[in-house]
Amino acid sequence: MFNRFKVARLLGLAWLALGLSGPAQAQGDGASALGALKRGVNIVGYDAIWTDPAKARFQSRHMQAIRDGGFDHVRLNLHAFAHMDAENRLSAQWFKTLDELVNAGVKAGLQVILDEHNFNECAKEADLAPCRMRLQAFWRQVAARYQGTPDAVIFEILNEPNGAADPVWNDMLAENLAIIRETNPTRRVIIGPKSWNSLDQLDSLKLPEADRRLIVTFHYYTPMEFTHQGASWTPQFQKLSGITWGTAAEKEKLNKDLDTVKAWADKHKRPILLGEFGALETAGMAQRVAWTSAVARAAEARGFAWSYWQFDSDFVLWDMKADGWVKPIHGALVPEKADKTQAAPARDPALDHLINTPRVTTWNLYGGDGVVTQQIPCAAFGKQCLRVPLQTVKTNVWDIGAVAPVQGSIAKGDQIQVVMWARLDTDDARAKETVPVLLQLGAAPYTAVISGTATLTSQLEPVAFGGIATAAFEAGTVNLALQLGQLGRPVVLSAPLVLKNYKPGK
Repeated sequence: MFNRFKVARLLGLAWLALGLSGPAQAQGDGASALGALKRGVNIVGYDAIWTDPAKARFQSRHMQAIRDGGFDHVRLNLHAFAHMDAENRLSAQWFKTLDELVNAGVKAGLQVILDEHNFNECAKEADLAPCRMRLQAFWRQVAARYQGTPDAVIFEILNEPNGAADPVWNDMLAENLAIIRETNPTRRVIIGPKSWNSLDQLDSLKLPEADRRLIVTFHYYTPMEFTHQGASWTPQFQKLSGITWGTAAEKEKLNKDLDTVKAWADKHKRPILLGEFGALETAGMAQRVAWTSAVARAAEARGFAWSYWQFDSDFVLWDMKADGWVKPIHGALVPEKADKTQAAPARDPALDHLINTPRVTTWNLYGGDGVVTQQIPCAAFGKQCLRVPLQTVKTNVWDIGAVAPVQGSIAKGDQIQVVMWARLDTDDARAKETVPVLLQLGAAPYTAVISGTATLTSQLEPVAFGGIATAAFEAGTVNLALQLGQLGRPVVLSAPLVLKNYKPGK
């Protein structure tokens, strides 16, 4: 039976601050001597230090600041191919800069990863053969030069192999590992799977069983539409904004992903480094803190080392202008070093009850042939709404609809609540329309879980309804649906929120 909840008690959902907090967890027993890496940060990949040292942002003193900030290692991102001559010899100036960085890191008490980062140069078929030659030339020179350095210096064969490198990646890692072992038989070497160091490709990785001085790495930016929203270098995400993170389903996805890595590591008895993770500034500070903290703690709980992306440039951890840490991100990574005077981001308990992904991009339109939706700014949850420019009235109200998937399961007797914002896209202050809104099975017989109506006006107003589920529904089988067939005019919809068994505070 339909049960309308008091809207005022649900409006707080519009301002959810998806903050997460919790004590830092120690490395698990799975961290062996080879996995002594713990917390680190990526540095100097896009710094002028490589081309004009006088304009360098990163200074040797930053190594000590990193150590004092609670980190035990740095991952030097080396775009070395640009510093090779026609015979693939690295320049003396480039080696001078690298020597200074390595020495400063070791002196500060940090472990230093030398990460060959020319992944893009190996991704196209036409470039693959030259890439393989340059990569081998790189390791012949670098391995020989650093063979006498302390064990604190670690080699990483190639960052994020992808594209044309994928089919031959096991051959590439084998040929370069052989070069390294000629001069560095016991040096720790980091190797990751193909397809951008994807955790889904761990099983494709072929490592020499007898070589136990290997650390396996993977990178994690899931979900990309959150961590890379607004990123200029990713066309599919550069126009996204207002994407949030922190639902129960999203946290479950994080834990399942890292459990997959843990199961692989336990099976193969290999230490793990989460070599990159981070969320771009456009995600918003509270959201970045929530996601960053969750990923770091999840990695530590499974005994993984991690390296945050990155110190400077973007995804920033250190503010060069202020000459200090970006405190909320630093606190998310190293909680014991957080500024104790700074309030932790608020965390709304409703997050634990969300059973859908509250993003405007989850809406899909059916029955509106030729209708092109668009995202527009709005003063609702997520700060983005979807404009649906409907013009035609249909015979049946269900002939056109907007649907959004619900990922969570529903048990018989569960109390379900839905809240969203909507309006008619018109300047007519007297405009008013009523549309059916319901949770229902996403396939025939389209059984309703709960149902009701929403009254829409020219003002962006909350739509809140709820009820008790009279039957059980498996995860992923239910949709939220607005039936718009008789509307015949444009409508604006916010991201929807669907909660299960949530009791709002008074």
